[in-house]
Amino acid sequence: MHLPLPLIITLAASAFLAGCKEEAENHTVDYFTANPAERAAMLESCELSDRAMDDANCVNARKAAQKTQTQKDREGSDRLFGDPSFN
Repeated sequence: MHLPLPLIITLAASAFLAGCKEEAENHTVDYFTANPAERAAMLESCELSDRAMDDANCVNARKAAQKTQTQKDREGSDRLFGDPSFN
């Protein structure tokens, strides 16, 4: 059984294009720190992704969340105990 050449070309092109995926723009930790809504949306989508550990946006959103939480903790500590003075 011989397949016609146009069918072979169509099948080959379809297989090639099926492997292509549009890459999302990678954002920095500072971007996700400054945009909490974007950070929350990215973290939510990362929870559903199988390759979240390999995705730069997932890693950067997670680091931004940690950075933001650390800053909130520091501000809470300063309010509770006062600004530390090491002079």
